Formats: sequence, structure tokens, C-alpha cells
Amino acid sequence: MKKIIFAALFIFTAINAFAQEVPFTLEITNVRSDKGNIMVGICSTEDQFLEKAKCTYTLSVPASKGTIVQNLNIAKGKYAIIIYHDENNNKILDRAMFGKPQEYYGFSNNKYGAFGSKPEFSEALINIDGKTNATVKLRK
Repeated sequence: MKKIIFAALFIFTAINAFAQEVPFTLEITNVRSDKGNIMVGICSTEDQFLEKAKCTYTLSVPASKGTIVQNLNIAKGKYAIIIYHDENNNKILDRAMFGKPQEYYGFSNNKYGAFGSKPEFSEALINIDGKTNATVKLRK
């Protein structure tokens, strides 16, 4: 019986340690207006980052010109962040004819691909293994 109780406690502790959440502060700079919302996706897989699946964490916060700071608690891990300023509240990043974004957007590590496209997933990854801060500057 003691072995069963010990095993159960060990498994519970291991699961609890694995899923431990840590403080994460996300600072979003260069918000151009108070219109609409800031849409954030915190992605743990490349499929999520490529928008083939829903990001692990998503949030929408009212836009506020200047800088927005969000304090979150998220599970330890590696994540890539996608942000855009949805000024017209249509819940999509509006694009011009050749795909260039018409609304301000940004990625973790302030990385961008060619012509302002998404960077490689590996370039945008940030490691969150304890209290972590990240700043994303929006651009158009």
C-alpha cells in the first residue's frame, strides 16, 4: 500500500512540475491608435505559427496608442508570438493585393521574413522557463 501511495505522489508531483506556469510579461510597442483590438497568438508548434492550427494561447486586448503591457501566466516552454493590430475589428490581418499587411503587425524577437513576411518558426522562438519578458514592436 505504501508503494502505491508513493507512486501516486511521485506521478502527481511529476505532472505538476511539468505543467508549471510561470510569469510572462508581453510588451507591445508602437501601437498607432486606440481603434480596434490587439490580437495575440502565442504558438507552441510550427503548425500553429503557420496558422494551420489554433495557437496554444490567444488573447485580444483593446488597442491603446503607445505601449501595451500584458502580464500572463503560461506553461514553461518555447513559443513564437504573432501580433497584429486589428483596427477595423474584422478579426483578420488585412492585406493588400500582393499580400503586404495593411495593418500593423509583429513577431517575437522582432524577426521578420523577406518583405515583412513571417520569419522562420525557429527565429521567432523564445524560451520561457521562468519569469520572462518579451517586447514586440509593431510595424506595417
